[in-house]
Amino acid sequence: MILKRYFAIPAMILGIGIGNLTAQTKPVIEPKAYQDSSGLTYWNKNMPVYISISSAPDAQKFVLKSQKFPQYDQPYFFDTEGENLIRTRWAVNKKTRQAVQPQIEMLWEVITDSKPPVSSALFSSGTKYSKSGKNFYGPDAALKVSAKDAISGVESLYYSANGANYELYTNPITFTVAGDYTIKYFAADRVGNSENDHSLSFTIDASAPSSLCLIAGVKLGAENIISASSRLHFEAQDDLSGVKRTFYAFDDGKMQLYNGKNIIVNNLDDGSYTMKFYSEDNVGNKESIQEYSFYLDKTAPIAASDVLGDRYVVNGQTYFSGKTKMKLTAVDNKAGVKEILYSVNGGKFQRYTDAFYLPNKAGMHVVRYFATDNVENVTENPETLSVNYMEYRHKVDRIYIDLLGPVISSSIDGPKYKIRDSLYIGPNTKITFSAKDSESGLHHISYIVNGQGSELSYNEPITLASANSGSHRIDYFAYDNVNNRNIGSVNVILDKTPAEIQYKFSVVSTGKEADNEIYPSNSKLFLSAQDDLTGIKEIYYSLNGSPELIYKNYITGFRKGEVNTLKVRVRDMLDNQSEKEFKFFAN
Repeated sequence: MILKRYFAIPAMILGIGIGNLTAQTKPVIEPKAYQDSSGLTYWNKNMPVYISISSAPDAQKFVLKSQKFPQYDQPYFFDTEGENLIRTRWAVNKKTRQAVQPQIEMLWEVITDSKPPVSSALFSSGTKYSKSGKNFYGPDAALKVSAKDAISGVESLYYSANGANYELYTNPITFTVAGDYTIKYFAADRVGNSENDHSLSFTIDASAPSSLCLIAGVKLGAENIISASSRLHFEAQDDLSGVKRTFYAFDDGKMQLYNGKNIIVNNLDDGSYTMKFYSEDNVGNKESIQEYSFYLDKTAPIAASDVLGDRYVVNGQTYFSGKTKMKLTAVDNKAGVKEILYSVNGGKFQRYTDAFYLPNKAGMHVVRYFATDNVENVTENPETLSVNYMEYRHKVDRIYIDLLGPVISSSIDGPKYKIRDSLYIGPNTKITFSAKDSESGLHHISYIVNGQGSELSYNEPITLASANSGSHRIDYFAYDNVNNRNIGSVNVILDKTPAEIQYKFSVVSTGKEADNEIYPSNSKLFLSAQDDLTGIKEIYYSLNGSPELIYKNYITGFRKGEVNTLKVRVRDMLDNQSEKEFKFFAN
Protein backbone atom coordinates (compact mmCIF):
# COMPACT_ATOMS: atom_id res chain seq x y z
CA MET A 1 0.00 0.00 0.00
CA ILE A 2 1.29 3.49 -0.88
CA LEU A 3 1.03 6.16 1.86
CA LYS A 4 0.50 9.79 0.68
CA ARG A 5 0.84 12.97 2.77
CA TYR A 6 0.36 16.67 1.87
CA PHE A 7 2.04 19.70 3.50
CA ALA A 8 1.81 23.54 3.17
CA ILE A 9 4.08 26.22 4.64
CA PRO A 10 2.25 28.77 6.90
CA ALA A 11 2.34 32.37 5.56
CA MET A 12 3.67 35.52 7.28
CA ILE A 13 4.71 39.02 6.07
CA LEU A 14 8.11 39.61 4.46
CA GLY A 15 9.13 42.77 2.60
CA ILE A 16 11.78 42.96 -0.13
CA GLY A 17 13.02 45.68 -2.38
CA ILE A 18 15.23 46.11 -5.42
CA GLY A 19 18.78 46.94 -4.44
CA ASN A 20 22.30 46.01 -5.53
CA LEU A 21 21.78 42.35 -6.41
CA THR A 22 24.43 39.67 -5.85
CA ALA A 23 25.03 36.62 -8.01
CA GLN A 24 22.29 34.07 -7.63
CA THR A 25 23.16 30.93 -5.66
CA LYS A 26 20.65 28.08 -5.37
CA PRO A 27 20.69 25.92 -2.21
CA VAL A 28 21.92 22.34 -2.66
CA ILE A 29 19.31 19.84 -1.46
CA GLU A 30 20.79 16.43 -0.54
CA PRO A 31 18.78 13.15 -0.39
CA LYS A 32 18.02 12.07 3.18
CA ALA A 33 15.73 10.02 5.42
CA TYR A 34 13.01 11.22 7.74
CA GLN A 35 11.18 9.56 10.63
CA ASP A 36 7.91 10.98 11.89
CA SER A 37 6.68 11.09 15.50
CA SER A 38 5.07 7.61 15.19
CA GLY A 39 8.36 6.08 14.14
CA LEU A 40 7.37 5.64 10.49
CA THR A 41 10.44 6.03 8.31
CA TYR A 42 10.53 7.86 5.00
CA TRP A 43 13.39 7.19 2.63
CA ASN A 44 14.62 8.92 -0.47
CA LYS A 45 14.17 6.21 -3.09
CA ASN A 46 17.41 7.22 -4.79
CA MET A 47 19.50 6.55 -1.67
CA PRO A 48 21.21 3.12 -1.06
CA VAL A 49 20.01 0.96 1.86
CA TYR A 50 22.22 -0.87 4.35
CA ILE A 51 20.32 -3.20 6.69
CA SER A 52 21.81 -4.06 10.08
CA ILE A 53 20.67 -5.74 13.30
CA SER A 54 21.61 -5.45 16.98
CA SER A 55 20.40 -6.82 20.32
CA ALA A 56 19.83 -3.40 21.82
CA PRO A 57 19.48 0.16 20.56
CA ASP A 58 23.01 0.95 21.67
CA ALA A 59 24.55 -2.48 21.13
CA GLN A 60 26.90 -3.47 18.36
CA LYS A 61 25.26 -3.49 14.96
CA PHE A 62 25.80 -6.24 12.39
CA VAL A 63 25.26 -5.40 8.75
CA LEU A 64 23.25 -8.14 7.09
CA LYS A 65 24.55 -9.75 3.93
CA SER A 66 22.39 -11.81 1.62
CA GLN A 67 23.81 -15.27 1.04
CA LYS A 68 21.33 -16.16 -1.66
CA PHE A 69 21.42 -12.91 -3.63
CA PRO A 70 24.69 -11.13 -2.87
CA GLN A 71 24.58 -9.39 -6.22
CA TYR A 72 21.57 -7.26 -5.05
CA ASP A 73 22.98 -6.55 -1.61
CA GLN A 74 25.34 -3.98 -0.13
CA PRO A 75 23.83 -1.62 -0.98
CA TYR A 76 20.21 -2.49 -1.53
CA PHE A 77 17.69 -0.16 -3.25
CA PHE A 78 13.99 -0.08 -2.56
CA ASP A 79 11.99 -0.98 -5.62
CA THR A 80 8.58 0.51 -4.81
CA GLU A 81 7.49 4.13 -4.63
CA GLY A 82 5.61 4.50 -1.39
CA GLU A 83 5.35 1.63 1.08
CA ASN A 84 8.14 -1.01 1.16
CA LEU A 85 8.18 -3.95 3.63
CA ILE A 86 11.05 -5.64 5.45
CA ARG A 87 9.76 -9.01 6.83
CA THR A 88 10.45 -12.23 8.67
CA ARG A 89 8.40 -15.41 8.32
CA TRP A 90 6.59 -15.35 11.60
CA ALA A 91 6.02 -12.97 14.41
CA VAL A 92 7.38 -14.28 17.80
CA ASN A 93 5.88 -13.83 21.26
CA LYS A 94 8.39 -11.73 23.24
CA LYS A 95 7.90 -13.82 26.44
CA THR A 96 7.67 -17.38 25.13
CA ARG A 97 9.94 -16.84 22.17
CA GLN A 98 7.51 -18.96 20.18
CA ALA A 99 5.74 -18.05 16.96
CA VAL A 100 2.42 -16.47 17.68
CA GLN A 101 -0.69 -18.39 16.77
CA PRO A 102 -2.25 -18.10 14.35
CA GLN A 103 0.97 -17.43 12.51
CA ILE A 104 1.47 -13.98 10.98
CA GLU A 105 4.36 -12.37 9.19
CA MET A 106 6.42 -9.73 10.99
CA LEU A 107 6.63 -6.57 8.84
CA TRP A 108 8.73 -3.37 9.04
CA GLU A 109 7.38 -0.51 6.85
CA VAL A 110 9.62 1.94 5.02
CA ILE A 111 8.02 4.68 2.88
CA THR A 112 10.13 5.62 -0.13
CA ASP A 113 9.75 8.91 -1.95
CA SER A 114 11.49 9.93 -5.17
CA LYS A 115 9.09 12.59 -6.42
CA PRO A 116 9.62 16.32 -5.61
CA PRO A 117 6.90 18.59 -4.26
CA VAL A 118 4.82 20.77 -6.54
CA SER A 119 4.78 24.49 -5.62
CA SER A 120 2.74 27.44 -6.83
CA ALA A 121 2.60 31.19 -6.23
CA LEU A 122 -0.51 33.33 -5.88
CA PHE A 123 -1.06 37.00 -5.03
CA SER A 124 -3.19 36.92 -1.92
CA SER A 125 -3.81 40.70 -2.04
CA GLY A 126 -3.32 43.62 -4.41
CA THR A 127 -5.14 44.72 -7.53
CA LYS A 128 -3.98 43.11 -10.77
CA TYR A 129 -3.96 44.80 -14.13
CA SER A 130 -2.60 43.37 -17.40
CA LYS A 131 -1.44 45.46 -20.31
CA SER A 132 0.60 44.44 -23.37
CA GLY A 133 1.48 41.10 -21.84
CA LYS A 134 2.68 42.60 -18.56
CA ASN A 135 1.04 42.14 -15.20
CA PHE A 136 0.88 45.07 -12.79
CA TYR A 137 0.10 45.01 -9.07
CA GLY A 138 -0.40 47.75 -6.52
CA PRO A 139 1.86 48.40 -3.51
CA ASP A 140 -0.40 46.32 -1.25
CA ALA A 141 0.37 43.19 -3.25
CA ALA A 142 1.47 40.11 -1.27
CA LEU A 143 2.81 37.03 -3.06
CA LYS A 144 2.04 33.78 -1.27
CA VAL A 145 4.04 30.66 -2.22
CA SER A 146 2.71 27.21 -1.28
CA ALA A 147 3.56 23.61 -2.09
CA LYS A 148 2.22 20.08 -1.66
CA ASP A 149 3.98 16.72 -1.54
CA ALA A 150 2.27 13.36 -1.96
CA ILE A 151 4.41 11.20 0.37
CA SER A 152 6.96 12.57 2.84
CA GLY A 153 5.55 16.13 2.89
CA VAL A 154 7.02 19.55 2.14
CA GLU A 155 9.95 20.55 4.30
CA SER A 156 10.96 23.94 2.86
CA LEU A 157 10.28 26.58 0.21
CA TYR A 158 12.93 28.85 -1.33
CA TYR A 159 12.64 31.96 -3.43
CA SER A 160 14.90 34.43 -5.21
CA ALA A 161 13.96 37.99 -6.15
CA ASN A 162 15.53 39.56 -9.24
CA GLY A 163 18.55 37.22 -9.33
CA ALA A 164 19.50 37.54 -5.67
CA ASN A 165 20.53 34.51 -3.62
CA TYR A 166 17.76 32.15 -2.69
CA GLU A 167 16.17 32.68 0.70
CA LEU A 168 14.03 30.40 2.79
CA TYR A 169 10.38 31.32 2.31
CA THR A 170 8.46 31.78 5.54
CA ASN A 171 6.02 34.61 4.92
CA PRO A 172 4.09 36.16 2.01
CA ILE A 173 6.39 38.44 0.02
CA THR A 174 5.54 42.14 0.01
CA PHE A 175 7.18 44.84 -2.08
CA THR A 176 8.33 48.17 -0.71
CA VAL A 177 9.90 49.43 -3.94
CA ALA A 178 8.11 49.89 -7.25
CA GLY A 179 9.52 48.36 -10.40
CA ASP A 180 9.89 45.13 -12.40
CA TYR A 181 10.27 41.86 -10.49
CA THR A 182 11.13 38.26 -11.40
CA ILE A 183 10.53 35.82 -8.57
CA LYS A 184 11.96 32.28 -8.81
CA TYR A 185 10.89 29.65 -6.30
CA PHE A 186 10.98 25.90 -5.63
CA ALA A 187 10.11 23.42 -2.86
CA ALA A 188 11.94 20.48 -1.23
CA ASP A 189 10.35 17.57 0.65
CA ARG A 190 11.49 15.88 3.87
CA VAL A 191 13.68 13.33 2.13
CA GLY A 192 15.56 15.80 -0.07
CA ASN A 193 13.59 15.71 -3.31
CA SER A 194 13.48 19.23 -4.85
CA GLU A 195 11.65 20.52 -7.88
CA ASN A 196 12.92 22.66 -10.72
CA ASP A 197 12.59 26.45 -10.46
CA HIS A 198 9.34 28.20 -11.17
CA SER A 199 9.51 31.77 -12.44
CA LEU A 200 6.99 34.63 -12.12
CA SER A 201 7.49 38.11 -13.64
CA PHE A 202 5.40 41.22 -12.88
CA THR A 203 5.63 44.93 -12.13
CA ILE A 204 4.86 46.67 -8.83
CA ASP A 205 3.25 50.08 -9.33
CA ALA A 206 3.44 52.04 -6.06
CA SER A 207 3.12 55.56 -7.40
CA ALA A 208 -0.11 57.44 -7.97
CA PRO A 209 -0.94 59.24 -11.21
CA SER A 210 -0.27 62.95 -11.68
CA SER A 211 -3.16 65.17 -12.75
CA LEU A 212 -3.53 68.72 -14.02
CA CYS A 213 -6.57 70.96 -14.38
CA LEU A 214 -6.33 73.01 -17.58
CA ILE A 215 -8.32 75.94 -18.95
CA ALA A 216 -9.43 76.13 -22.55
CA GLY A 217 -10.37 79.67 -23.50
CA VAL A 218 -9.98 82.95 -21.65
CA LYS A 219 -7.82 82.96 -18.52
CA LEU A 220 -6.49 86.11 -16.90
CA GLY A 221 -3.82 86.80 -14.28
CA ALA A 222 -2.55 85.00 -11.23
CA GLU A 223 -6.10 84.63 -9.88
CA ASN A 224 -7.04 82.53 -12.93
CA ILE A 225 -10.00 84.71 -13.88
CA ILE A 226 -12.07 82.92 -16.50
CA SER A 227 -15.20 83.74 -18.46
CA ALA A 228 -18.43 81.84 -18.97
CA SER A 229 -17.10 80.61 -22.32
CA SER A 230 -14.03 79.02 -20.76
CA ARG A 231 -13.84 75.24 -20.45
CA LEU A 232 -12.10 73.08 -17.87
CA HIS A 233 -10.53 69.72 -18.58
CA PHE A 234 -8.09 67.34 -16.92
CA GLU A 235 -4.93 65.67 -18.07
CA ALA A 236 -3.56 62.74 -16.07
CA GLN A 237 -0.44 60.64 -16.52
CA ASP A 238 0.77 57.38 -14.97
CA ASP A 239 4.08 55.82 -16.08
CA LEU A 240 3.32 52.19 -15.17
CA SER A 241 -0.15 50.66 -15.01
CA GLY A 242 -1.78 53.74 -16.54
CA VAL A 243 -4.62 56.07 -15.51
CA LYS A 244 -7.94 54.37 -14.85
CA ARG A 245 -10.16 57.32 -13.96
CA THR A 246 -10.28 60.88 -12.65
CA PHE A 247 -12.71 62.40 -10.13
CA TYR A 248 -13.52 66.06 -9.51
CA ALA A 249 -15.72 68.34 -7.44
CA PHE A 250 -16.36 72.06 -7.19
CA ASP A 251 -15.45 73.36 -3.72
CA ASP A 252 -16.86 70.95 -1.11
CA GLY A 253 -19.33 69.26 -3.45
CA LYS A 254 -19.58 65.51 -4.06
CA MET A 255 -16.80 63.97 -6.14
CA GLN A 256 -17.97 62.87 -9.58
CA LEU A 257 -16.37 60.82 -12.35
CA TYR A 258 -14.73 62.84 -15.11
CA ASN A 259 -16.01 61.69 -18.51
CA GLY A 260 -13.09 63.07 -20.50
CA LYS A 261 -15.04 65.97 -21.96
CA ASN A 262 -14.74 69.70 -21.36
CA ILE A 263 -16.49 70.89 -18.20
CA ILE A 264 -18.85 73.79 -18.86
CA VAL A 265 -18.88 76.53 -16.21
CA ASN A 266 -21.65 78.69 -17.64
CA ASN A 267 -24.17 77.19 -15.19
CA LEU A 268 -22.15 78.38 -12.18
CA ASP A 269 -22.65 81.68 -10.40
CA ASP A 270 -20.07 84.44 -10.38
CA GLY A 271 -17.40 84.02 -7.75
CA SER A 272 -14.36 82.15 -6.52
CA TYR A 273 -14.17 78.38 -6.89
CA THR A 274 -11.73 75.67 -5.97
CA MET A 275 -11.69 72.66 -8.26
CA LYS A 276 -10.72 69.55 -6.28
CA PHE A 277 -9.60 66.53 -8.28
CA TYR A 278 -7.53 63.36 -8.23
CA SER A 279 -6.78 60.39 -10.45
CA GLU A 280 -6.52 56.67 -9.80
CA ASP A 281 -4.39 54.19 -11.72
CA ASN A 282 -5.32 50.65 -12.76
CA VAL A 283 -3.93 49.03 -9.61
CA GLY A 284 -5.67 51.35 -7.14
CA ASN A 285 -3.00 53.97 -6.44
CA LYS A 286 -4.85 57.20 -5.71
CA GLU A 287 -3.40 60.61 -6.14
CA SER A 288 -3.77 62.99 -3.19
CA ILE A 289 -6.52 65.53 -3.81
CA GLN A 290 -5.24 68.39 -5.95
CA GLU A 291 -6.72 71.89 -5.99
CA TYR A 292 -7.03 74.49 -8.71
CA SER A 293 -8.56 77.83 -7.75
CA PHE A 294 -10.18 80.19 -10.23
CA TYR A 295 -12.61 83.06 -10.36
CA LEU A 296 -15.58 82.85 -12.74
CA ASP A 297 -16.41 86.33 -14.02
CA LYS A 298 -19.73 86.28 -15.83
CA THR A 299 -20.67 89.84 -14.93
CA ALA A 300 -20.37 92.49 -17.61
CA PRO A 301 -18.99 95.89 -16.66
CA ILE A 302 -21.39 98.48 -15.30
CA ALA A 303 -21.28 101.59 -17.45
CA ALA A 304 -22.48 105.04 -16.38
CA SER A 305 -22.46 108.58 -17.70
CA ASP A 306 -22.22 112.09 -16.28
CA VAL A 307 -22.71 115.51 -17.78
CA LEU A 308 -19.98 118.09 -17.18
CA GLY A 309 -20.58 121.75 -17.91
CA ASP A 310 -23.14 124.53 -17.85
CA ARG A 311 -26.85 123.93 -17.54
CA TYR A 312 -29.95 126.11 -17.31
CA VAL A 313 -33.53 125.28 -16.28
CA VAL A 314 -36.54 127.14 -17.55
CA ASN A 315 -40.18 126.08 -17.61
CA GLY A 316 -39.24 122.62 -16.39
CA GLN A 317 -36.80 121.94 -19.23
CA THR A 318 -33.06 121.45 -18.69
CA TYR A 319 -30.72 122.91 -21.28
CA PHE A 320 -26.99 122.32 -21.56
CA SER A 321 -24.60 124.86 -23.16
CA GLY A 322 -22.29 124.16 -26.03
CA LYS A 323 -19.51 123.65 -23.53
CA THR A 324 -21.24 120.65 -22.04
CA LYS A 325 -19.27 117.38 -22.11
CA MET A 326 -20.39 113.81 -21.67
CA LYS A 327 -18.24 111.70 -19.37
CA LEU A 328 -18.45 107.90 -19.56
CA THR A 329 -17.18 105.57 -16.87
CA ALA A 330 -17.32 101.83 -16.30
CA VAL A 331 -16.45 99.55 -13.45
CA ASP A 332 -16.02 95.80 -13.46
CA ASN A 333 -16.39 93.38 -10.58
CA LYS A 334 -13.21 91.36 -11.28
CA ALA A 335 -11.43 91.16 -14.62
CA GLY A 336 -11.30 94.91 -15.17
CA VAL A 337 -12.63 97.13 -17.93
CA LYS A 338 -11.03 96.62 -21.31
CA GLU A 339 -12.72 99.43 -23.24
CA ILE A 340 -15.82 101.63 -23.56
CA LEU A 341 -17.44 102.23 -26.95
CA TYR A 342 -20.04 104.87 -27.68
CA SER A 343 -22.21 106.21 -30.48
CA VAL A 344 -23.81 109.66 -30.77
CA ASN A 345 -27.13 110.06 -32.60
CA GLY A 346 -26.85 106.69 -34.33
CA GLY A 347 -23.33 107.26 -35.62
CA LYS A 348 -20.53 104.68 -35.77
CA PHE A 349 -19.33 103.28 -32.45
CA GLN A 350 -15.94 104.57 -31.42
CA ARG A 351 -13.54 103.93 -28.54
CA TYR A 352 -14.02 106.23 -25.56
CA THR A 353 -10.85 107.88 -24.26
CA ASP A 354 -11.94 111.15 -22.64
CA ALA A 355 -14.99 113.31 -22.01
CA PHE A 356 -16.46 114.53 -25.28
CA TYR A 357 -18.63 117.45 -26.36
CA LEU A 358 -22.24 116.89 -27.23
CA PRO A 359 -23.14 118.14 -30.70
CA ASN A 360 -23.52 121.92 -30.78
CA LYS A 361 -26.96 121.62 -32.24
CA ALA A 362 -30.37 122.30 -30.85
CA GLY A 363 -32.59 119.33 -30.24
CA MET A 364 -32.47 115.94 -28.63
CA HIS A 365 -29.31 113.90 -28.65
CA VAL A 366 -29.02 110.17 -28.01
CA VAL A 367 -25.82 108.64 -26.70
CA ARG A 368 -25.48 104.86 -26.76
CA TYR A 369 -22.54 103.18 -25.02
CA PHE A 370 -21.32 99.85 -23.72
CA ALA A 371 -18.24 98.41 -21.98
CA THR A 372 -16.23 95.22 -22.40
CA ASP A 373 -14.14 93.61 -19.67
CA ASN A 374 -10.88 91.69 -20.07
CA VAL A 375 -12.65 88.33 -20.31
CA GLU A 376 -14.98 89.59 -23.06
CA ASN A 377 -18.13 90.18 -20.99
CA VAL A 378 -20.08 92.92 -22.77
CA THR A 379 -22.59 95.37 -21.26
CA GLU A 380 -24.79 95.09 -24.34
CA ASN A 381 -24.33 93.80 -27.86
CA PRO A 382 -24.36 96.95 -30.03
CA GLU A 383 -24.99 95.05 -33.24
CA THR A 384 -28.19 93.32 -32.12
CA LEU A 385 -29.70 95.59 -29.48
CA SER A 386 -30.78 99.15 -29.93
CA VAL A 387 -33.72 100.00 -27.70
CA ASN A 388 -32.02 98.82 -24.50
CA TYR A 389 -29.15 101.29 -24.65
CA MET A 390 -29.02 104.03 -22.04
CA GLU A 391 -30.19 107.14 -23.84
CA TYR A 392 -29.48 110.69 -22.64
CA ARG A 393 -32.21 113.01 -23.87
CA HIS A 394 -32.29 116.65 -22.86
CA LYS A 395 -35.11 116.22 -20.35
CA VAL A 396 -35.43 117.60 -16.84
CA ASP A 397 -36.50 114.24 -15.42
CA ARG A 398 -33.22 112.74 -16.53
CA ILE A 399 -30.83 115.19 -14.94
CA TYR A 400 -31.35 116.68 -11.51
CA ILE A 401 -28.71 118.45 -9.44
CA ASP A 402 -29.26 118.70 -5.74
CA LEU A 403 -27.06 121.37 -4.12
CA LEU A 404 -28.84 122.03 -0.85
CA GLY A 405 -28.32 120.15 2.34
CA PRO A 406 -31.20 119.05 4.58
CA VAL A 407 -33.14 121.48 6.75
CA ILE A 408 -32.11 120.82 10.36
CA SER A 409 -33.44 121.60 13.84
CA SER A 410 -32.93 120.57 17.44
CA SER A 411 -35.05 120.38 20.58
CA ILE A 412 -34.41 119.82 24.28
CA ASP A 413 -36.83 117.74 26.32
CA GLY A 414 -36.70 117.17 30.05
CA PRO A 415 -35.19 119.20 32.91
CA LYS A 416 -33.85 122.51 31.63
CA TYR A 417 -33.43 125.99 33.04
CA LYS A 418 -32.50 129.15 31.20
CA ILE A 419 -30.75 132.06 32.82
CA ARG A 420 -30.35 134.98 30.44
CA ASP A 421 -28.51 133.45 27.41
CA SER A 422 -27.39 130.31 29.22
CA LEU A 423 -29.35 127.08 28.99
CA TYR A 424 -28.83 124.64 31.84
CA ILE A 425 -29.73 120.96 31.48
CA GLY A 426 -29.57 117.93 33.69
CA PRO A 427 -27.91 114.56 33.09
CA ASN A 428 -31.23 113.04 31.96
CA THR A 429 -32.26 115.88 29.69
CA LYS A 430 -32.75 114.61 26.11
CA ILE A 431 -31.39 116.47 23.10
CA THR A 432 -33.18 115.67 19.85
CA PHE A 433 -31.96 116.42 16.31
CA SER A 434 -34.17 116.30 13.23
CA ALA A 435 -33.73 117.02 9.54
CA LYS A 436 -35.70 116.94 6.31
CA ASP A 437 -34.63 116.98 2.67
CA SER A 438 -37.18 117.49 -0.10
CA GLU A 439 -34.81 116.65 -2.97
CA SER A 440 -32.50 113.64 -2.82
CA GLY A 441 -33.71 112.80 0.70
CA LEU A 442 -32.13 112.56 4.13
CA HIS A 443 -29.32 110.05 4.43
CA HIS A 444 -28.21 110.34 8.07
CA ILE A 445 -27.58 112.63 11.04
CA SER A 446 -24.38 112.68 13.09
CA TYR A 447 -22.97 114.78 15.92
CA ILE A 448 -19.78 115.70 17.81
CA VAL A 449 -19.58 116.76 21.46
CA ASN A 450 -17.10 119.55 22.24
CA GLY A 451 -15.33 119.06 18.91
CA GLN A 452 -13.62 115.88 20.12
CA GLY A 453 -13.26 112.73 18.02
CA SER A 454 -15.05 111.82 14.85
CA GLU A 455 -18.72 112.21 14.05
CA LEU A 456 -21.06 109.85 15.88
CA SER A 457 -24.11 108.37 14.21
CA TYR A 458 -27.37 109.79 15.55
CA ASN A 459 -30.26 107.35 15.89
CA GLU A 460 -32.19 108.52 18.95
CA PRO A 461 -32.21 111.44 21.43
CA ILE A 462 -28.94 111.81 23.35
CA THR A 463 -28.06 112.85 26.90
CA LEU A 464 -24.88 114.15 28.52
CA ALA A 465 -25.15 111.75 31.46
CA SER A 466 -21.55 110.58 31.00
CA ALA A 467 -20.09 114.12 30.63
CA ASN A 468 -18.74 116.36 33.36
CA SER A 469 -20.69 119.32 34.69
CA GLY A 470 -20.02 122.56 32.85
CA SER A 471 -20.37 124.10 29.39
CA HIS A 472 -20.75 121.84 26.35
CA ARG A 473 -21.10 122.48 22.64
CA ILE A 474 -22.83 119.85 20.48
CA ASP A 475 -22.39 120.20 16.73
CA TYR A 476 -24.79 118.16 14.63
CA PHE A 477 -24.74 117.42 10.92
CA ALA A 478 -27.40 116.30 8.45
CA TYR A 479 -26.42 114.67 5.13
CA ASP A 480 -28.64 114.12 2.13
CA ASN A 481 -28.26 111.27 -0.37
CA VAL A 482 -25.83 113.22 -2.53
CA ASN A 483 -23.67 114.13 0.44
CA ASN A 484 -24.77 117.74 0.84
CA ARG A 485 -24.44 118.73 4.49
CA ASN A 486 -25.92 121.30 6.87
CA ILE A 487 -24.50 122.04 10.30
CA GLY A 488 -26.15 123.14 13.51
CA SER A 489 -24.99 123.53 17.10
CA VAL A 490 -26.44 123.47 20.60
CA ASN A 491 -24.72 125.16 23.56
CA VAL A 492 -25.71 123.99 27.04
CA ILE A 493 -24.42 124.01 30.58
CA LEU A 494 -24.66 120.60 32.23
CA ASP A 495 -25.48 120.59 35.94
CA LYS A 496 -25.01 117.20 37.55
CA THR A 497 -24.09 118.48 41.04
CA PRO A 498 -26.87 118.42 43.69
CA ALA A 499 -27.25 121.21 46.26
CA GLU A 500 -25.40 121.22 49.60
CA ILE A 501 -27.81 121.01 52.61
CA GLN A 502 -27.28 123.13 55.71
CA TYR A 503 -29.26 123.52 58.98
CA LYS A 504 -29.11 125.74 62.08
CA PHE A 505 -31.02 125.95 65.40
CA SER A 506 -32.32 129.20 66.85
CA VAL A 507 -30.26 128.53 69.99
CA VAL A 508 -26.95 127.01 70.71
CA SER A 509 -26.51 123.46 71.95
CA THR A 510 -26.60 122.97 75.72
CA GLY A 511 -24.51 119.82 75.68
CA LYS A 512 -24.51 116.26 74.43
CA GLU A 513 -26.56 113.23 75.20
CA ALA A 514 -25.08 109.91 73.86
CA ASP A 515 -23.10 111.79 71.18
CA ASN A 516 -26.18 113.79 70.08
CA GLU A 517 -26.33 117.58 70.49
CA ILE A 518 -28.92 118.78 73.03
CA TYR A 519 -31.35 121.58 72.09
CA PRO A 520 -34.39 122.91 73.96
CA SER A 521 -37.61 121.29 72.74
CA ASN A 522 -39.14 124.74 72.04
CA SER A 523 -36.27 125.86 69.82
CA LYS A 524 -36.64 126.49 66.09
CA LEU A 525 -34.71 124.66 63.32
CA PHE A 526 -33.87 126.52 60.11
CA LEU A 527 -32.95 124.70 56.81
CA SER A 528 -31.02 126.07 53.84
CA ALA A 529 -29.27 124.74 50.72
CA GLN A 530 -26.80 126.08 48.22
CA ASP A 531 -26.53 125.16 44.49
CA ASP A 532 -23.67 126.70 42.54
CA LEU A 533 -25.34 126.73 39.11
CA THR A 534 -29.10 126.76 38.82
CA GLY A 535 -30.24 127.34 42.42
CA ILE A 536 -32.72 125.61 44.72
CA LYS A 537 -36.19 124.62 43.59
CA GLU A 538 -37.65 122.95 46.71
CA ILE A 539 -36.62 121.65 50.16
CA TYR A 540 -38.50 118.74 51.75
CA TYR A 541 -38.24 117.35 55.27
CA SER A 542 -39.58 114.52 57.44
CA LEU A 543 -39.41 114.69 61.27
CA ASN A 544 -39.36 111.44 63.20
CA GLY A 545 -40.81 109.42 60.31
CA SER A 546 -43.71 111.76 59.58
CA PRO A 547 -44.85 112.28 55.93
CA GLU A 548 -42.52 114.48 53.91
CA LEU A 549 -43.41 118.21 53.91
CA ILE A 550 -42.22 121.19 51.86
CA TYR A 551 -40.00 123.42 53.97
CA LYS A 552 -41.27 127.02 54.18
CA ASN A 553 -39.77 128.92 57.12
CA TYR A 554 -38.64 126.96 60.20
CA ILE A 555 -39.37 123.64 61.98
CA THR A 556 -40.68 123.12 65.53
CA GLY A 557 -42.57 120.43 67.45
CA PHE A 558 -39.70 118.30 68.67
CA ARG A 559 -40.24 115.40 71.03
CA LYS A 560 -39.05 116.34 74.50
CA GLY A 561 -36.76 113.92 76.29
CA GLU A 562 -36.07 111.93 73.11
CA VAL A 563 -33.65 111.74 70.26
CA ASN A 564 -35.29 113.39 67.23
CA THR A 565 -34.47 112.33 63.62
CA LEU A 566 -34.77 114.80 60.75
CA LYS A 567 -34.46 113.75 57.06
CA VAL A 568 -33.96 116.52 54.50
CA ARG A 569 -34.22 116.28 50.64
CA VAL A 570 -33.38 119.14 48.27
CA ARG A 571 -34.15 119.50 44.49
CA ASP A 572 -32.36 122.02 42.35
CA MET A 573 -33.87 123.61 39.24
CA LEU A 574 -32.76 120.60 37.10
CA ASP A 575 -34.11 117.94 39.49
CA ASN A 576 -30.68 117.04 40.84
CA GLN A 577 -31.40 115.82 44.37
CA SER A 578 -29.43 115.60 47.60
CA GLU A 579 -30.45 114.05 50.94
CA LYS A 580 -29.21 114.41 54.50
CA GLU A 581 -30.20 112.98 57.87
CA PHE A 582 -29.23 114.26 61.32
CA LYS A 583 -30.23 113.53 64.94
CA PHE A 584 -30.42 115.65 68.09
CA PHE A 585 -31.77 115.37 71.66
CA ALA A 586 -34.60 117.69 72.80
CA ASN A 587 -34.94 118.54 76.54
